[in-house]
Amino acid sequence: MGYVATYEVEVRSYELDVYNHVNNAVYINWLEHGRSRLLQDKGFDYLSIIRDWNVRLMTVRTEIDYHSPMRLGDKAVVSTRVDKIGNTSINIAHAITRAGEESPCAKARVVVVFTDADSGRPVPAPEDFVRLYT
Repeated sequence: MGYVATYEVEVRSYELDVYNHVNNAVYINWLEHGRSRLLQDKGFDYLSIIRDWNVRLMTVRTEIDYHSPMRLGDKAVVSTRVDKIGNTSINIAHAITRAGEESPCAKARVVVVFTDADSGRPVPAPEDFVRLYT
């Protein structure tokens, strides 16, 4: 798929675990911000998609493969893109690399389902979303 949202974050001391590298739970936060950026870069946020499309995005699965540790002071580059659009769900691909390097420190796949903002039931991906991210 087309558009890739990226942002950079410097590893902070409170994100480290007892082994002095980024705690695995921190990556979940970085991925969430990447998905927010994916929307924001196209002029949306979680509240505007409720207002404009009457849908919510519900994360139903997160898979992360950790390849190499990140440490204090490293600059993480988080890249996020829509990998696949299904009927009611999307697969989001994430890569987290150290700034200036190509090999990922972590790769993730997140499955998100579009749900009706009122009932919470799955609904088809909005046409505007499909058009913006294919």
